[in-house]
Amino acid sequence: MNRENAIWTVPNFLSLSRLFLLIPILITLGRGQRAYALLWIVAAIATDFWDGYFARRLNQRSNLGRVLDPLIDKVDALAVSILLVLSPLYPLPVWFFIFLLVREVTLLVCSFSVIVRKRGVMESNRAGKNSAFATAVTLFFYAMQLPAVGAIMVWVAFILTLYSSWIYFRLFLQRVKESRANIKNDETMNG
Repeated sequence: MNRENAIWTVPNFLSLSRLFLLIPILITLGRGQRAYALLWIVAAIATDFWDGYFARRLNQRSNLGRVLDPLIDKVDALAVSILLVLSPLYPLPVWFFIFLLVREVTLLVCSFSVIVRKRGVMESNRAGKNSAFATAVTLFFYAMQLPAVGAIMVWVAFILTLYSSWIYFRLFLQRVKESRANIKNDETMNG
């Protein structure tokens, strides 16, 4: 079996478990139980680390994993952001949530269009991982009710996310250009 098309792998299981860990994270944050939330957040962070480790170590990199891991990261970040914005317990700036929402929806639409055009999967890159990390740290500080540090981190996350968005947009345009070139080549060969 081609490992690239594998579905049931250790890394994919760990990624999916992170989605289910979102439930107790949201419940404990919603109740203001920061200590319990911290335990669930640490468990989610561990699965995020271990899925990548096992993908490389066990040679279980897959196309599903390339999509699933960052998608679950986005779902988790947006879900926690929604809670932090809507709850009176947490002072996450609304503008930052809107920025994240627009960015993530745009990135998902672009990625989906690349997949549909059969131009492969737009994988995470270092800039994207850095912005995701900075965003997670920002959300963590707001969730732990440390808004002074969160206020600094929100700008770090904003700048890194803008930069990574620019990188992904350039990659998307490159894939669209390649797709158009392939269509023209096919028309020339068949015409």
